[in-house]
Amino acid sequence: MSDYQKLYSILFNAITDTLEDLGKQNYGMAAERLMHAQLTTEALYIESGPKKEKLKAEKASNI
Repeated sequence: MSDYQKLYSILFNAITDTLEDLGKQNYGMAAERLMHAQLTTEALYIESGPKKEKLKAEKASNI
């Protein structure tokens, strides 16, 4: 199962930092920060997704 607390923390911190960037009119950094957070959390979610959990369950039942 996905660690939603970790995903939430990554996104929350990125949004906080992005708001600071926007306040400084640093739009390029704001966009980069959001894209990085999106890619990071997506990768973490996919790594721990249903297929991986299903494989773990199948391996455990074969033992």
